[in-house]
Amino acid sequence: MNQLLLYFRFLWHSKNEHGVHSPFVYDLITKCFYNRCANGAFQQFPKNDSKSQFLARLGLYLKYNHCYLAASIPLVFERALSLHVDGEKFNTIEKLMDLSSLIFENPSLIYVDMNLVNNYKLLDLFKVCHRDSFVLIPSIRKSKALYDNWNQLKSSADVTVSIDTFYWGLLFFRTEQPKEHFTIRL
Repeated sequence: MNQLLLYFRFLWHSKNEHGVHSPFVYDLITKCFYNRCANGAFQQFPKNDSKSQFLARLGLYLKYNHCYLAASIPLVFERALSLHVDGEKFNTIEKLMDLSSLIFENPSLIYVDMNLVNNYKLLDLFKVCHRDSFVLIPSIRKSKALYDNWNQLKSSADVTVSIDTFYWGLLFFRTEQPKEHFTIRL
């Protein structure tokens, strides 16, 4: 379907902080997504590079201990996500599963390229994620197949909070929160 039409449909259904009733997601939106105050960390990215600035804010707000990045990540995104902690690249989910003890014990960011990953292997990874870890997926609406994969991942029993921002998909594994999906405009 036409990307512009998809975006208008997204805007129609999306919410901002006023439509959110989860304290965790409300804080994430107000203190991270919409916080554009002068912070030197993300000011190093060009003003028109909103995706990199968003990633820098996300990393600084969530303060994860480990960062696992798909080998195909664009360099500017890698730089943004590695401001807080150095990122470690992986080529396959199997390589990432070898690090499952670290992922289970520590809050981690896992950046996954859906073009290169099998959903079923990714669902296995979800079972070992720490409750404060999250998975970041770019371009979830780039094609119908990617959006279908996104919908399958967010419906996993291990995922408790999913956030769709049109370009980014975020999956959280917070055990103390009931399962909810949010469509948030940036």
